[in-house]
Amino acid sequence: MLQHHLPPGLLLAALLSSPLAAATAAPELPAGSARLPAGTSTETTAAAVPVLETLVVTGIQPGPGLWQVRHGANTLWIMGTLSPLPRRMAWEPRELDERVATADRVLAPPRGGIDTGLNLLGRLTLLPAALRARNLPDEQRLVDVLPPELYERWQVQKARWIGPAPALERRRPMFAAFALMEEALDDLDLERENIVWQRVERTARREGREIVRVRVEAQLDDPRQALREFNRGSLDDIACLEATLARLERDTGVLVERANAWAVGDMASLLERRFDDELRACALAVLATDAAKKRGLDTLPQRLVEAWLQAASESLETAANTVAVSDLRLLLADDGLLAGLRARGYLVLAPGEDATASPAVQPVSGLLR
Repeated sequence: MLQHHLPPGLLLAALLSSPLAAATAAPELPAGSARLPAGTSTETTAAAVPVLETLVVTGIQPGPGLWQVRHGANTLWIMGTLSPLPRRMAWEPRELDERVATADRVLAPPRGGIDTGLNLLGRLTLLPAALRARNLPDEQRLVDVLPPELYERWQVQKARWIGPAPALERRRPMFAAFALMEEALDDLDLERENIVWQRVERTARREGREIVRVRVEAQLDDPRQALREFNRGSLDDIACLEATLARLERDTGVLVERANAWAVGDMASLLERRFDDELRACALAVLATDAAKKRGLDTLPQRLVEAWLQAASESLETAANTVAVSDLRLLLADDGLLAGLRARGYLVLAPGEDATASPAVQPVSGLLR
């Protein structure tokens, strides 16, 4: 697999959830939900950025309940995941563990990849060109390519979360944004690691459960040429950096509140607090390049959704109990996984929802638009 010419761990992870349309700001969390200390504002400007004293939950937490998808006597149980989550959280999901231990099969999160057709040695020879793709062409720096106001905002956030870091000034905006967000998450005591699937897979292996993996690969017959085109081609990724800066300026508190809500299983609060996802802008910047379109990489998100829905349908038709793990945003989009299952005629129930009640959760609009 060749992933080095894209932000490490960013694009292929983001392909599933990133094409979500930007969500509007939501009302305040209900009383009793985890939140920032009194007097701390989540609305900031580039000129005056307060240091947020975040309060992240720790200790043993249950996480959210499971979604149910029913077909006759067969049930698909789905755990919706969130990223980032509190780093020092001790997660003890008893219901999920019990479901996995007795499941007929376990459905892994959908994964996308790029098949270069090269062996290990061949892939290693691409590394120098892939690493060069991180930097702006022609010795440019961020100050040369960013609008002045955006560059000022970048300087403020870089100073806050990273420090001088002169090497980042030569990075393409997308790579600079990724480095900035990773440092911010570290300082906020949050992490992107998918602890849910790690636990589910470990339990399934221990109990001898069948694991069904959903993977879609884009075939890249000309990896060297593709890298050359990416290096010299136009990459409109300023929106990626802008979205990252906006998230750090305005949504830092929301990041923590959503992570806390997931940890304590407060689904209502979790779904109320939506925000723009910087990964959407970053992934779309890459998928919109001529190099990606010419090779069909821009269709990978749609293909992943269809492949997962097909695997889920097969399980619902043949297995009494299946457990699946999926990104929550991908799960809830109005053209995402739950919508696709409803369209196929299956009954979908939110955690704690009665089969006779009206839907408790409204979908997020715009997964693939």
